Amino acid sequence: MQMTESKNVLELISEITEFNDISEFMQDKDLDKALELLVKLIMKPDVPSTKAPELIITLQALSSKFAIMSRYYTTFEKGTDASKKKNVYYTLNDAINRLVDALKYAAKFGA
Repeated sequence: MQMTESKNVLELISEITEFNDISEFMQDKDLDKALELLVKLIMKPDVPSTKAPELIITLQALSSKFAIMSRYYTTFEKGTDASKKKNVYYTLNDAINRLVDALKYAAKFGA
């Protein structure tokens, strides 16, 4: 069991390092906020029911911004970096929407 816990910590450190690389590339403070919230949820996934609505609204607002930014990079910007940014924004939008759905379910059923 100790080895599994160590592996999970190492995986989390790796994810955080990769999140930092994404943050440096994207240069978007809202993306940084989303990554910060994701790391906090990874570290402590049980969200109190009183805090869930605020977290859901914050994440959904960030997801909406990422959807708009992905469309911006699809429509107006061209080039390798624009393509990479578009893909990051699309992925974040989708991932956060799925997370919000899970949070809504947990908040509704008291999980």
